[in-house]
Amino acid sequence: MIPTLTYLQFHLVFSLPPLAALWYVAPRYDRVRRRRATVGIAILVAIAYAYTTPWISYMIRRGAWGYADGAVLVRALSIPLGEYLFFTIQTVIAGFVLHRIGFDSTFREGDFARAPRIAGAVVGLAMLAGGLWLVTLDDSFLYLGGLIAWVGPVLALQWGVGGGYLARTPRLWIVTTTVPSLYFWTVDRIAIGMGTWYLSERFTTGVAVLGLPVEEMIFFVSANLMTINGLVLFEWVLDWNDRRGASAKSTAAVTDPTSGTPPDDGDREEIDPIDD
Repeated sequence: MIPTLTYLQFHLVFSLPPLAALWYVAPRYDRVRRRRATVGIAILVAIAYAYTTPWISYMIRRGAWGYADGAVLVRALSIPLGEYLFFTIQTVIAGFVLHRIGFDSTFREGDFARAPRIAGAVVGLAMLAGGLWLVTLDDSFLYLGGLIAWVGPVLALQWGVGGGYLARTPRLWIVTTTVPSLYFWTVDRIAIGMGTWYLSERFTTGVAVLGLPVEEMIFFVSANLMTINGLVLFEWVLDWNDRRGASAKSTAAVTDPTSGTPPDDGDREEIDPIDD
């Protein structure tokens, strides 16, 4: 079967135009905030490649999904070039959506509360165990179980570090995760319908919503959620470090009058921040 679009043509039609549009409407930050936003996205892209490549390579080699004849030109570790590009494009789109909507990464007292951090870490680790258990039940749970197990450790780490912050800002990560997920659900369904790629009937549950396999829906939500959480927690940790450094300088200034007044770090721009 010859697909209507190759994987690279898919990116030209569906991935790069929204990426360019989001770049055009991106908020114009001051130098410090712009550098932090850029570094945060770059780090998340690097993590996406390092963490996702082994999992996707394994799923492709097992046959959980594949690509139509003629849809792929180059592969590495069984993964098409177009899929590698997706790691970058999806991460950057999610990051641009987050910054366009806006968020408040300010550290507050209570953000290191133990209860939400422990609870989130436990849930993430339970996802890892539950996903691996599902894989052992039947071939039809390979993609779903593997997906849940793939997501679990990341969520456990993110909540273990910033569970207090995430617990007090649910609207932030729910809204900013939902927006790019809705778009990727739509274009993924189009690509499957055109035959650019397909999912195995043997290794999936067969449950679908409007023709989109539930595994794909969970994948895009999970990938975007991990990206959003990673970006906001990156800037949240930097804000916590700024405040700790400012507090130390203030203490030094009190004990040593010749040390001067610590600089004010409150000039970072926010664009319509979501903060619960």
